[in-house]
Amino acid sequence: MPTAAISLVREHTEHIKPSRSLWVPFELGRPLGAPDDREFQLDVLRSLLGLFERESGPVIEDYPHDSPVTAESDAAWSCVLPLPPLEVTSTPVEALKQSLLQEVGSLSPWYSESVRRLGRSTFGLSGLSADSMPEIAALMADVASGAEPVWPSGLEVENAGAIRFMSDDVKAYYMEAANEQPGSSAPGGTRMWTWFYHETRMGQVLYDLRDRLAAEHAEKTAANGGTPPGPPPGNPIPQRFAVRS
Repeated sequence: MPTAAISLVREHTEHIKPSRSLWVPFELGRPLGAPDDREFQLDVLRSLLGLFERESGPVIEDYPHDSPVTAESDAAWSCVLPLPPLEVTSTPVEALKQSLLQEVGSLSPWYSESVRRLGRSTFGLSGLSADSMPEIAALMADVASGAEPVWPSGLEVENAGAIRFMSDDVKAYYMEAANEQPGSSAPGGTRMWTWFYHETRMGQVLYDLRDRLAAEHAEKTAANGGTPPGPPPGNPIPQRFAVRS
């Protein structure tokens, strides 16, 4: 029987290799995009059903549109969790690393409360646990700054793919912690991601990391006579937030 599926995590789909898959750039739990947007959801389904025109596979096709902004996703909201200022240290890399560790530490009680309340977490794509967040944050700072990284213990592989998986775990950690913030109900969708990418230090580090990995890939391609040394590195920044604030 011919089958087709929607993919929210492209790396998983590339590994499993189902016959036909439509990768969508939406947040986890929303495979059709924004809720209550009938026309947009129908367009996703039409794209999915269109894969049945492919006679052989495996096929992974990228859905070309971001989920629309909704009243819920664009609601006025600010995270009340205090994020620490950047401290003066011996080097910029150490300053960045210390600030990230402080930021992660300030979110830790709220992440733990989220896990306690829900009994689950989406953290773990990298194979690491949330206890490794300080090591992950330090590695992100090293890679983004061009320093020699110290890889967290417990990783099966130490490459760009592992960095992409850790980036997804970082996003889960921040989102779940922010949803437990005291004093207000945090929205999903665009406003939460705006907070993460544009208002946290980790978000800025992911922009630096994206730019550095892309530059290194371009340099290796040029040195190889224009032939890429392999697939391009995974981009931890979705298209909607491709431009820094």
